[in-house]
Amino acid sequence: MDEDRSASFVELFFDLVFVFGITQVVASIHGHLDVPTLWRAAVVLALLWWAWSQFTWLAGQTDFDELRPRLVLLAATAGTFVLAVAVQGAWGDDGPIFGAGYFGVMLLAGVFGLVRATEESAAGMLVYIPRMLAGATLVLVGGFFEGDVRTFLWIGGVVVNLLSAVTAGQYQFTLNPAHFAERHGLFVIIALGEALIAIGISTVGQETSTEFYVAGTAMLVMVLAMWWSYFDWLLPIGERSLKQASGTDLGTLARDAYTVGHYPLVAGVILFAVGTEELLLHPELALEAGARWAFFGGLAAYLGAQAIMTLRLTGQVAWERLSVVVLLLGSAAILGSVSGAVLAPIAAVIILGGLAVEVARHWEQLGALR
Repeated sequence: MDEDRSASFVELFFDLVFVFGITQVVASIHGHLDVPTLWRAAVVLALLWWAWSQFTWLAGQTDFDELRPRLVLLAATAGTFVLAVAVQGAWGDDGPIFGAGYFGVMLLAGVFGLVRATEESAAGMLVYIPRMLAGATLVLVGGFFEGDVRTFLWIGGVVVNLLSAVTAGQYQFTLNPAHFAERHGLFVIIALGEALIAIGISTVGQETSTEFYVAGTAMLVMVLAMWWSYFDWLLPIGERSLKQASGTDLGTLARDAYTVGHYPLVAGVILFAVGTEELLLHPELALEAGARWAFFGGLAAYLGAQAIMTLRLTGQVAWERLSVVVLLLGSAAILGSVSGAVLAPIAAVIILGGLAVEVARHWEQLGALR
């Protein structure tokens, strides 16, 4: 398992249900940009993300192209589809389905992880998996309650997930750096695809105008810049850093920069997609406060998470990205009366300017990574 390898077709098929899951999360937020809706979506997304992460870690100790692992992943795909279907109603009548679906997928990952554990990862798996399943049990039980009890138990499940990963950091895990980095990059592609879908959906049945084309073009430029910011910089740096790490340092680096560090990044793209849909509905008008902060805040979360990941991977401060975050949040605060057709180009100029400065400063280093 030491050789570099690419994601298998069955893993890409597995990812399709998470495309659907993310679409469901976006749909649950759309039209309800208030604090209760956002934190509930954040909890559901955290659980979906953790379910996906389990099988990404398991790929370090097994090849899903083999028959038995493939069957396990296909079973997980079916279970995750049920889980994704229940996303929009997770805090309502579909709570039991969501809880049962989540527990089933996590139980499958746990049992498979123990059965396929390598000599290197066995001790860590024995510590991590019972704690992870304790979190899954909280989600299962919470699905059969309503109101504050469900809220308490599901948030408890998210917290237990994080603590289970932290407390297992002293153990060594089997990991394929190239495959691990690629799998997370593919999930970022899924999230960015949701932003493109948001732009596309906004064109259906809508009368076009100069303001619409200006805002839509700016949105497309921003998605392209978001792709560039990750795949021209973070992906090669992440893979190189993982390859240079060893022992328990490899596991903790992968946990911090990827399993934990990618969650706010993905959440940021989802917020940006929601803000994009709202902006393109009426680009000639000023955005309401919730949509404006989703739009700018999503971009800021995406690039801010990248800055934190860069610090964890390399020890370097990504000043350009932090500066862009400050400018984006400042724009959200002071441009409340500006139309969407003006806001979108402003955000695009901010991001493109920051990336241009970064590329100019690190040209030689970036060239060495490519």
